[in-house]
Amino acid sequence: MNSKKLILYSSVFAIQGLSNAAIPVLPELAGEGNASPAVSSLLYSGYFIGAFLTLLPFGILADRIGNLKVAGLGIILTVISGLFISFSDNLWILGTSRFVEGMGCGAFFPAAYSMLAEWKDSQRSLGEFNFLLNAGLAAGVFFSGMLAEMGIKTAINIFTILAGFSFASILPEAWKLISSGSSGWKKKKSGASNSKESSGEQTETLMPFEPAGHRKKARKAFSESGFWKIWGISVLLYGATGLLTSNYPDYSADFLTKPELGLAISASYIAAMLSSLAAGRASADYKKIIRTGIVLAAVGVLLSIKAPLLAFLFIGAGGGAAVIGLVTAVSRISSSGFAMGIFNTGIYAGLGLVPVFGSLFIDPLGYETVFLGSSLVLLMMLCIKFE
Repeated sequence: MNSKKLILYSSVFAIQGLSNAAIPVLPELAGEGNASPAVSSLLYSGYFIGAFLTLLPFGILADRIGNLKVAGLGIILTVISGLFISFSDNLWILGTSRFVEGMGCGAFFPAAYSMLAEWKDSQRSLGEFNFLLNAGLAAGVFFSGMLAEMGIKTAINIFTILAGFSFASILPEAWKLISSGSSGWKKKKSGASNSKESSGEQTETLMPFEPAGHRKKARKAFSESGFWKIWGISVLLYGATGLLTSNYPDYSADFLTKPELGLAISASYIAAMLSSLAAGRASADYKKIIRTGIVLAAVGVLLSIKAPLLAFLFIGAGGGAAVIGLVTAVSRISSSGFAMGIFNTGIYAGLGLVPVFGSLFIDPLGYETVFLGSSLVLLMMLCIKFE
């Protein structure tokens, strides 16, 4: 495995592990007297709102100055936010740090997906990348729940250190770019992929920053090949699962311990790891992969009321499979950082905004009614037809 792929793989594990280490301890992070569904959802969603607002700008920046530099910036922001979360109990600082952590995600993912989509073995690499992405998510939530008795921030501290190691691993490659005057990998748009493209050993040229040109690209992306359908599915699919995940600590407080909650949620990421690998190696059409993911996620949300562990297994399997199909669908339109930035705003719009919006209905309607409604919305997406 080449060094650049190792950088992406190790970084995504650390970044996602740190982001999820907060989930099992959201009420405790909020502090005594603040542990309401709205405050917990705000701390949960601060990360995704930060990502949502910065994915597109950082995707454009990746095209402008190079993927590696922007990915490195994402890791730096992750480390900084992790340090503030580790050492502060102030609710405003915690919320701001989660937002900055989301900015780090917004910088890292468009650049990473852009690189992966350009490689000859892109679908396989996407499967491996998402396997480690979900491994990080699983490890973060599992160890956070298991180590909560030692301190609610123990797992957060551990993944902050791992993110620091990931940043150290990117420094040699960054130094090569600085010393050579290069800015990363060039994304070749013509002809067949050669051995360098397959291994990720590419160079990247600077692109001029033209706001009008990017607006034109945005309009074109949303009007061609059903891009808006892909974006809308991303919002609803990951928004529904985010609504469940963010509110499950409070919903399950009477029948699940913290370790049991950590195990249940981490099961979703283990399932996503396996489904990502399977989808990455599958010969099935991307449309079938997306629809299969939607069905699995909808069934999981339904099961969450009676069978938490089984529910999160289905939810994880659905989300893990769907993202491979969705990224593949986007890459058929464009593999640029700009296109991947637009796509990822859909995922993080769902994860960031839907839990906050959905939590407003919990008090008048109850958790179970809101969860059932989310499942019905997911099943309705099966009516969407791809071109």
